Amino acid sequence: MSRIETREHAMELLFQTGFRNDPVSDQIDKFREIYPDIIEDEEYFLDIVYGVINSREELDEKFVPFLKRWKLERLPQTDRIILEIAVYEILTVDDIPTSVSINEAVKLAKKYGTSSSSSYINGVLSNFEKSL
Repeated sequence: MSRIETREHAMELLFQTGFRNDPVSDQIDKFREIYPDIIEDEEYFLDIVYGVINSREELDEKFVPFLKRWKLERLPQTDRIILEIAVYEILTVDDIPTSVSINEAVKLAKKYGTSSSSSYINGVLSNFEKSL
């Protein structure tokens, strides 16, 4: 399994955590039961999931200034999670180039977002990158 797929499964789990009240560790265990072979790069998967959950407010603060004409609360949940994953990777994962994190976020947005999500996410992350 590639990092692309691992990132996608992390996004799915992060989305799920918004609707369930049980502990994240229990949700991960259930995810493993349902999809036993789905997570090959477990270290990376857990890094993304816990990294985003544990630093969500900080991550949101990093990209909120680039949400043109939008407020964080109005963003579709999938777009917000995709942005959080990308910003987390850009800031903390040294072996992934920023351009790859942005490209992968755009791919996730095309698959899971609205018709305008991919271009919007690309713009937000490009402006975020320029600010670094």
